[in-house]
Amino acid sequence: MVEAKQASGVHGEISIRNVSKTFIDAKNTEVKALQNINLEIKAGELITIIGPSGCGKSTLLRLVSGLENPNGGELYIDGERITGPHFTRGFAFQNPTLFPWKDVWHNVATGLEARGILKEHAADVDEYIELVGLTPFKNAFPHQLSGGMAQRVALARALVNHPKALLLDEPLGALDALTRMSMQDEILRIWNERKMTLLFVTHDIDEAIYLGDRVVIMSANPGQFQRIIAIDIPKPRRRNDDIFFRYKKIMLDALGVSID
Repeated sequence: MVEAKQASGVHGEISIRNVSKTFIDAKNTEVKALQNINLEIKAGELITIIGPSGCGKSTLLRLVSGLENPNGGELYIDGERITGPHFTRGFAFQNPTLFPWKDVWHNVATGLEARGILKEHAADVDEYIELVGLTPFKNAFPHQLSGGMAQRVALARALVNHPKALLLDEPLGALDALTRMSMQDEILRIWNERKMTLLFVTHDIDEAIYLGDRVVIMSANPGQFQRIIAIDIPKPRRRNDDIFFRYKKIMLDALGVSID
């Protein structure tokens, strides 16, 4: 079993300050993906983000990752302004996007290889493959993996660089219900062991409540933070508790869906 590494100081404090992002669509019309959003995220916090399609959830993650730059406002991690991608911010998408010609070991090693440090850190690849429970499959190729296993590879690849923050954009959306619940527990286990900051975009309200320390509810046109709800339930959480259902009703009401 991989021993948990807990540094003396937890890193990954994220500050989002008056951030706006616009795009020009195919009709040459300006689209406001995000407008004047603000959020302070504590180091080691797990934030889930939910909202209707097109509300800017994925755009927000791309801004934090540095893959996109805002039109207005600034983003910081540990006091340093985010101006571009960096290995200290790991990213995993809904589609695992594994290289089909590489086995599990070499897919996980991709980031270290790109940084030119694979030789010195090869043991890290084995460590993170073990962390996600795929050591018996380290020589397998993507076409030999289930959907859940492929997502584990994508998680290991994002984690092998020891990121301060892990950004997950609907990583479980394509999985069946049982595999999805199992992967939710896997993500919680890894987050709890590694203590990195985690931003998790989802369309699933139950998933948002089950995982999040706080749930950010977004609205669209333009994308804004409608409400931020702290989930005051100890982890691990029980999906059938009355308090779980109370939070679910609060969130459905905020999203304009009535269950009365």
